[in-house]
Amino acid sequence: MHIPFTPNHIQLISACYPPSAALLTSGPEYAPNSQELSRLTYYAANRPEKINKLGSELEKRVKADCRKAASGNTRARA
Repeated sequence: MHIPFTPNHIQLISACYPPSAALLTSGPEYAPNSQELSRLTYYAANRPEKINKLGSELEKRVKADCRKAASGNTRARA
């Protein structure tokens, strides 16, 4: 099976947050994975040229989650 290329910054961001299916069971205790968030912070601190890519990816995800929440999706993070 061929695995498509996923940039490292996207893999790190995806690892920080649980899948949306887990949001129903986590309830108000929802929080990012702290160990993976530390790895993402270390990555950003050591590669300042990637901060723009990280910011745009996070912005894209926040917009998508806000759209889902506005439409009444119970799995939305927002």
